[in-house]
Amino acid sequence: MIILPFLVFTFALFLVLGAYLLATHGTDAKRVRLQQRLNEALMHSSHTEDVDVILARNELMSEIPWLNRSLIRLQAAMHLKRMLDQADLHITPSRLIMFSIMAGVLAALSASVVTTIIPLMLLIGLAISFVPFLHVWWMRKKRFDKFIEHLPDALDLISRALSAGHAFSEALHMVSTEMPEPIATEFRKTYEEQNLGLSLKLALENLTQRMPLLDLKMCVTAILIQRETGGNLAEILEKVAYTIRERFRIMGDLKTLTTSSRMSAWLLCALPIFVAIAVTVMNPDYMSVLWKDPRGHYLIASAMFLQVTGMLIVKRILNIRI
Repeated sequence: MIILPFLVFTFALFLVLGAYLLATHGTDAKRVRLQQRLNEALMHSSHTEDVDVILARNELMSEIPWLNRSLIRLQAAMHLKRMLDQADLHITPSRLIMFSIMAGVLAALSASVVTTIIPLMLLIGLAISFVPFLHVWWMRKKRFDKFIEHLPDALDLISRALSAGHAFSEALHMVSTEMPEPIATEFRKTYEEQNLGLSLKLALENLTQRMPLLDLKMCVTAILIQRETGGNLAEILEKVAYTIRERFRIMGDLKTLTTSSRMSAWLLCALPIFVAIAVTVMNPDYMSVLWKDPRGHYLIASAMFLQVTGMLIVKRILNIRI
């Protein structure tokens, strides 16, 4: 009797989702046509070949006009849109929020099938609703890691190009065509921005806004200072690449030295869970109060909260910045 309302509500949710995607299909098609026209226009610019260049300002928060106007005024929505762009996920913030709400509601309904404790149902639904945001954060972190991994090689390529007599803009184009993703895409945007009339300073500042990494900011600062004071830019970039590589080496050494501490933290976190499961297997009657009594459910929720808090504190302590 409980499963039937759950299935009906799930069907209704997916029906609403399908209607929403169908209603916003026209907006997506218009955006794709605009991007194609922009790529065709850029195809005739210098050094631009069969590549996709995304230069149009994409401030779309939602395909629904009134909701889009409302979200543009919110700073949190702008921050979420920036995170989606940095993760290279081509969805709007409104869709991400909608997916999060649907995931939370479905998780709470699924929990209602096995338990009648309302606070526990709400806690499970709230936890699952953060999964889409965690996915965005994880994709953003992976993209940042790939970018920073290839940044020293990109700086060496620019340095060698400058030493060979090429202009700095030509060196940017070399990086955009010869380096792997995502560094090629980001430098391609920077090259096309300054190629279409934007000053090099603003183009590099836009690059640091799209990729807010300490090493990249250090590199851009060195380039801008050299343009103001003069000097050998090739030698400066070579030293910056060496500094970034040494920073990676020190971070690797610190990660090796703190491995035992991190393993101890994971063991301490897993020990209470292992003890609870072991005692339940050996003496089910003794642990039945914890699993079946509502007061035991509150204790489990409190223990999970304290476990997560402790792990976050340990992670904060071991997060040594260089």
